[in-house]
Amino acid sequence: MQTIINGARINYERSGAGFPAIFLHAGIADSRMWGPQVNAFAKQFDVIRPDLRGFGKSELPPNPWSPVDDLLALIDDLGLKPAHLIGCSMGGGVAIDFALDHPDRISKLVLVGSSIGGFTFGPEHAHVFAEAAAARVAGDLTALNEAMLHLFLDGPDRPRGYVAEPLRKLFLEMNGIAVRADVEKAPPAQNLLAVSRLHEITEQTLVIVGDKDVPTVLEAADLLAESIPNTRKAVIHDAAHLPNLEHPDEFNRLVLDFLLAN
Repeated sequence: MQTIINGARINYERSGAGFPAIFLHAGIADSRMWGPQVNAFAKQFDVIRPDLRGFGKSELPPNPWSPVDDLLALIDDLGLKPAHLIGCSMGGGVAIDFALDHPDRISKLVLVGSSIGGFTFGPEHAHVFAEAAAARVAGDLTALNEAMLHLFLDGPDRPRGYVAEPLRKLFLEMNGIAVRADVEKAPPAQNLLAVSRLHEITEQTLVIVGDKDVPTVLEAADLLAESIPNTRKAVIHDAAHLPNLEHPDEFNRLVLDFLLAN
């Protein structure tokens, strides 16, 4: 399905019926990353999976834009009442910003390996990202995609190729689109004050992280669990940055139990 949102053609997938649950993908992926969740969640919820601008099948017009404004416009366009937000990595950062700006429009919040606007990491972690950084500087997008495959799908502390097909092919396809998007010509707005405002989030929040994720994400997950008042944290073992793909049954159980609880 496609719709025009704030001047951009936005693609989204929709399945099921019931209370709306919006799944926001990582910056290394697109709406396809939530494939293992669709059937399980569509039995209980109206499952909506948008591609953010420049990802998947959504376009990226050459002008600044706000992911929060796009999400609000999509919610209004679909006539949704308050919705659950489930966001991974970049999508988690968008969910946090949305919760801070529009708390009346959401119900529960699930943050998976989430980014946080304004969160910075120390130089002690720079070596973890060195291979990807070198490929980016060289402009070698194939090498960049492969480096990110190991970093975020395998995880930096597991062997290359640890995660098997078909997930490797899916990652390279999704991230291949992402790394080729000219984000510099259309930079998204980000709430750089979010890291200092986490205490303002009052919605019930579930923080999920894979124990083999990159160290900066592990630190961010701890900060989220400590700073958001009504939150609990769940660790999925033997999983990196996309635990919903590596261990879908465990992920689905954790999130469904959380969303369906009173």
